[in-house]
Amino acid sequence: MKISAIRIPCEDLEQAQDFYADVVGWKKLFGSSRDGYVGFELGEAIVLLEPAEPGEFETGRYLGFSVAVSNIATFYAEAQARGLVFTGPPAAQTWGGLMTHAQDPSGNTFSIVEDTGC
Repeated sequence: MKISAIRIPCEDLEQAQDFYADVVGWKKLFGSSRDGYVGFELGEAIVLLEPAEPGEFETGRYLGFSVAVSNIATFYAEAQARGLVFTGPPAAQTWGGLMTHAQDPSGNTFSIVEDTGC
């Protein structure tokens, strides 16, 4: 088994599409705000941006996934320059890795971890 898709709820699909393409740097594969969904490539998985649904698929929460980068310090500096908001700088974790958290325009948060095997 493998992860096929990760869904992200968005308040403004157009803004989210621009954010994940231009600020985070993910490759858009399909869809648009008119279609009601946008798909991005993230390794072997697809990230689907979809409109939030109150009480069902809400924004403003920890999304529960981590994105691995080969050099977290470089990613942090470059992404911050593009406007990505982090909850803090990368920090050493008790499990031995480096991690930070990023926030999207809908208030969703996800983790960035360093994996030198990327």
